[in-house]
Amino acid sequence: MKTNDLMTIATVALTTAVLTVINLWPANLEAGGNDTAPPFSIANPKLVAHGIEMTLATAHGRTYGAGDQPLLELTAANTTGNPATASVNVTLTASSPADAMSRVPRLPKALWQQNLPVTLEPNVTKTITLAVPEKLPAGSMIAFTLGEAKPNEATASQSSEAKPLLSRAGLPPGGIVALRFSTAAPVLQTASNK
Repeated sequence: MKTNDLMTIATVALTTAVLTVINLWPANLEAGGNDTAPPFSIANPKLVAHGIEMTLATAHGRTYGAGDQPLLELTAANTTGNPATASVNVTLTASSPADAMSRVPRLPKALWQQNLPVTLEPNVTKTITLAVPEKLPAGSMIAFTLGEAKPNEATASQSSEAKPLLSRAGLPPGGIVALRFSTAAPVLQTASNK
């Protein structure tokens, strides 16, 4: 090989290396360059059915633990200029916490459900208090879900004997997780596992 050929090869290799480093520099790999992290969860999940926005919260913002019978508040707001009617299904599910050594997800068990008809005049907000007759189990991941019920199913509450139709994720079809918390004891860190 001649010196001229070696210079050409070295120049092409150096140019390729510089272009590769410039294009793959970490500052250029950011998608949008946002400094804030995306939210971990939706702050106030809402179910919207027939123009009615529904949210679920614990009464007076109370925190519940194992053995408690929760008191919930369903807030429904008609955002339309017309009277609106919807049927909502509130479901309580519990599942055991995920096992660190298992890849199999824990399927939730439905403990309680209640179907409610909600009828509102235009631009009206209404709060409905729900007393859950079931005690929350210890050592469980608790979820309250909202879903649209069929109009002919909008009746009184049902206990654990009546199993609502749930998807693999533990949601009623077309539903949302409105509240989620744990009754499992927190893991205490000792000096050996810090």
